[in-house]
Amino acid sequence: MGHPGPILIVDDEASIRKSLEGVLNDEGYSCALASDGADALSQLQSLHPSLVILDIWMPGMDGIETLRRMKAAQPETPVIMMSGHATISTAIKATKVGASDFIEKPLELDVVLNAIRRALGTQDTVRSSGAGELAGSIDLRSPEGMPELQPLVFRNQTMPGALIPQRTLARSAVLYGQGLHSGRKSGLIFEPLGPNSGIHFVGVSDNRAIPAHLDFVESTGYATTIRLGTTHVATIEHVMSALNAYGVSNLLIKCNGEVPVLDGSSVEFCSLFEDVGFENQIGDWHGILVKEPVRIDAGKASIRLEPCDAFEIDYTLEYPAPVGKQHFVFRLDDPATYRKEIAPARTFGFARDIGQLQRQGLALGGRFDNFVLFGEEGPINDALRFPDEPVRHKIMDMIGDLYLLGRRLQARVVAHMTGHTQNIAVLKILRNMM
Repeated sequence: MGHPGPILIVDDEASIRKSLEGVLNDEGYSCALASDGADALSQLQSLHPSLVILDIWMPGMDGIETLRRMKAAQPETPVIMMSGHATISTAIKATKVGASDFIEKPLELDVVLNAIRRALGTQDTVRSSGAGELAGSIDLRSPEGMPELQPLVFRNQTMPGALIPQRTLARSAVLYGQGLHSGRKSGLIFEPLGPNSGIHFVGVSDNRAIPAHLDFVESTGYATTIRLGTTHVATIEHVMSALNAYGVSNLLIKCNGEVPVLDGSSVEFCSLFEDVGFENQIGDWHGILVKEPVRIDAGKASIRLEPCDAFEIDYTLEYPAPVGKQHFVFRLDDPATYRKEIAPARTFGFARDIGQLQRQGLALGGRFDNFVLFGEEGPINDALRFPDEPVRHKIMDMIGDLYLLGRRLQARVVAHMTGHTQNIAVLKILRNMM
């Protein structure tokens, strides 16, 4: 067709790269393939492609950051973004950064070809607008594309307990899913961070990092949400629970507004972390040693922190039948035990409450495979993984919420009928003591 360069297809999924290549070859286009952002940027300089088709969710360097760098290096090259896990706002932001079009997965042949024809048909016009004008609209934020971090955890480690090695993931990783409360497709990109960084969340098309810290908790109704300015991330408790269990202190998590619910537990996070591996880091990182009792009472709910040589949770849950009274004690000192005894426990709810929750705009992503739904006689959508699965899930949530000071507690936690609100309230008392 006489194009000046090939179409560069950038996607971390080999099957998508090869499928697109086959289709486009049949249409008379030549193609080049890249599996990540770094590879794409390298090929950009040598190939001078006529067009780039770029996935948003990729490990290492996500698609939005890759797009920014591409438009800075070759602003005249049109870029079509694609994703199966993005919202309309993400598409708009991608377009503002310089994308010429946005297509959704699963890809439809006619949609792809029409987007390509539109992009190539306007190529000369884009070039004639001038590189300076396009480049001037791009915000690279920093030379490395790294958002500014707030290492609150490491500034003043008062009430120091046991010394723990700092830790991050050994490499980047991606996880897809759907938000429980928003119902939107979502995903996570995990990026290792250096020592003394802390855990931060950032939007996939944003550059404002939110520390996973008590100071940024916005709401605790049915889930824990953090916010900084206009950037917010909801339902962080399950991934924070797994990070606490595996002792991860430094990590950047790119997220599309809500952490995906997956199967309603934290077991998939555990599997991913174990597959990726960990890297221990140099630098002091102490647990928080509770030396005197701390207590809050809120009606039927109560939490008491007591001095202890480790982190132990003694939780009692009391609901009407069929859940009834459940009690479980868990000591967090071994990730393998956490993965076996706590991580598989899923979010649960009651059929009588679903209508009310959805009228409030919650539980919109609830499906029969991502939470346990109790009817009058018991669970109606699946068998329980444990006879006392609800109380174990409450402990899982608490392990996540109580990690929002960025250090593991060294205390015995005695809790009765608490939720995210009480978990955060007792942390605030502890922070004031610190």
